[in-house]
Amino acid sequence: MGLTTLAVLVGLALVDSTSIGTLVIPLVWLLRPGPLAWRPLLTFLAVVAAMYAAIGALLLVVGGSLASALDGVGDLEPLRWAQLVVGVGLLAISFSKPVMGRLAGGALRWRDRLRDDDSGARGSARGSVAATAAVAVAVEVPTMVPYLAAIGILAASDLAVAAQIGVLGGYAVVMVVPALVLAVARAVASRAVESPLRRLDAWLTRQAEEMTGWVFGLVGFFLAADAAQALGLFGS
Repeated sequence: MGLTTLAVLVGLALVDSTSIGTLVIPLVWLLRPGPLAWRPLLTFLAVVAAMYAAIGALLLVVGGSLASALDGVGDLEPLRWAQLVVGVGLLAISFSKPVMGRLAGGALRWRDRLRDDDSGARGSARGSVAATAAVAVAVEVPTMVPYLAAIGILAASDLAVAAQIGVLGGYAVVMVVPALVLAVARAVASRAVESPLRRLDAWLTRQAEEMTGWVFGLVGFFLAADAAQALGLFGS
């Protein structure tokens, strides 16, 4: 795996780091008055990262088994056409405000529920926080487009499955790094960062639907363009 591929994976991980589960919901703890509640925040981020890594590892193993089963079949052109259809479909769906609104709204409702649950947000119920993280990831499954793209890139690489899973673990860590950086800033300079954090929270909430649409659209475009090029639709 070359540096270009690695850079693409890091870029996709940073896109994932701005999702509702990896940044919008963690802002619940960062914006609460008083000392930062590290335990629930770290619990939430650890569960999110672990679940992403587990889902990715499962998909890589299943995908590898499927590829082995199909090895020697010969004509993979139908798979490229299927990729083209999926890419165009994602691109088309990205323009649907009702669909994007529902996808973004589900996780935002869990964020609001956690915000209203004073005991859970303050860390007195670790199990509740972990459960909320698990549900947040489950709600975000339909919007895991960058992550699925990263899994596809790894599956097509020359790395062994164990190495692919290791890279995915690093991907999951990169996803939660921005939230951790903001947490450190909040702990070190609470007064200085409170106002920017509130503006960030408000902006992410307002832009949740549009950002979801952009993610679907961009990944759909790249999938469709890659398939079209492989099929020779752009000419030689």
